[in-house]
Amino acid sequence: MRRFRFCAVIILLAVTAIIVGFANPAVANSPTPVDVSVLFFNDIHGHLSPFKIRTDSGKKEVGGVARLATLIQRIREENRVKNIRTFVLIAGDILQGTPMSTVFRGQPDVECFNAMGVDAMTVGNHEFDFGLQNFLDLMQQARFPFLSSNIVQKDTKKLLCAPYVSFKVTDQISVSIIGATTKLLLTTTKAENVRTLDILDAVQTVPKVFEQVKDRGPVILLSHSKHHTDRAIAAAVPELAAVVGGHDQILLSPYRVVGGVPIFQAFEKGRYLGRLDLQIDPISKKARLVSYSYLPVTAEIKADPRIDGIIAGYRAKLDARFEEVIGDSKVFLDAERERIRYEETNLGNFVADLVREYSGARIALINGGSLRASIDAGPITLEDVYKTMPYANEIVIIELTGAQLRQALTRSVMAAREDEDGGFLQVSGIRFEVRGKAVAAVAVGEDKEPLNPGQIYRVAIPDFLASGGDGYNIFVGKPAQFTGLPLRELIADTIRSKKVIDSRVDGRIVRADH
Repeated sequence: MRRFRFCAVIILLAVTAIIVGFANPAVANSPTPVDVSVLFFNDIHGHLSPFKIRTDSGKKEVGGVARLATLIQRIREENRVKNIRTFVLIAGDILQGTPMSTVFRGQPDVECFNAMGVDAMTVGNHEFDFGLQNFLDLMQQARFPFLSSNIVQKDTKKLLCAPYVSFKVTDQISVSIIGATTKLLLTTTKAENVRTLDILDAVQTVPKVFEQVKDRGPVILLSHSKHHTDRAIAAAVPELAAVVGGHDQILLSPYRVVGGVPIFQAFEKGRYLGRLDLQIDPISKKARLVSYSYLPVTAEIKADPRIDGIIAGYRAKLDARFEEVIGDSKVFLDAERERIRYEETNLGNFVADLVREYSGARIALINGGSLRASIDAGPITLEDVYKTMPYANEIVIIELTGAQLRQALTRSVMAAREDEDGGFLQVSGIRFEVRGKAVAAVAVGEDKEPLNPGQIYRVAIPDFLASGGDGYNIFVGKPAQFTGLPLRELIADTIRSKKVIDSRVDGRIVRADH
């Protein structure tokens, strides 16, 4: 009798399960979560080849997109076996910073990224450094989309690029990538290169694009904006799966979270490959972050031979002129971002001095953002100069009143150290004191005479500043004498003639609150 009752219960449970299964198929056959991996890097700045950095124990070789490609391919293969889709994203600024990028205007960069199988890139401000037409040519060359939801053409108000791209991962689910570009595009790029463009507020444009794609599945923001902008967008669109950022050139480890949205950034120059592993719920189509990492790109990683071959082909075309030793430095010439964009440095002094001496102007002003790399003590090659000054930057002489000069200096010191403001000025022929965000005592010349608000001063600046770059509208429209000499050539010629460089910091810019 007991055995009969036990069997009856089992049969009843089985029948109930069958009935429930027919009534609710999700219970009978629950859909499997979908896993995807997102690999990313940002601010490569033409650094296709490995390069050396200074460490406490000496110099160490890092980076190189051929090594980056090896890491990407390794992860792709591991994921393929597990049936996991892998995406490769670039968060902007592929151009400007090496002779290869400067001479070939980004062609080798895009060719490498094509071969690596990049899926999408957001547009950075440096993508326009060689002009709008060159940007359009690169976009045509790329086998992956250039994205930006907020760069528009002035006359038509139409977007210059696609605002997003969607990738199907199942029949019902897509992963969408929205692009966004920094508002600083128009002030950090030479004016003539972007004169037909306008930039909208990404905090306004991204939510609108998100509404178009949110029902397809997870949405990732691929942003080349300041980190505070990424945070503002995350707060405005808390349903984003993640923000992959650029422009600040920082390593966000641990990642930041705003409104539940994780925000990432993988430093600069291909020194790290960022990785996000997401799991997508097939019912809600929402993703959760499973894991993340930043993989260092080091000399121990074997270079991908195909990518290595592309780079070697372009390097052979550069010829030996960039390997020419043109002089020697007794000291480390400092252009590290955290210093040259906030305080006086010896490289800033060296460049500003030679501009003033060459031009015959009383004062010289150089934006710190134009000096892109330090130069080690020892032999200096022409390649070192091109890395330091990738922009040609013609020297221009303008006339300013003392009051206007003070206004320019005030603009120079408006940012905090962590902002790494490229508009901070390295100076020659002038000394001044900074108190907070205000300019205090200002002295001109070797005699240190006080700055006279009504007096006219001849001032030498790069043509980028003369066009209002970095927000220096005070220089726009001033009668200008164009010297015809690119600053980069002047630096190289000066090193050749002097043979030995021994520049020092001498108290031209003093921050009284430090």
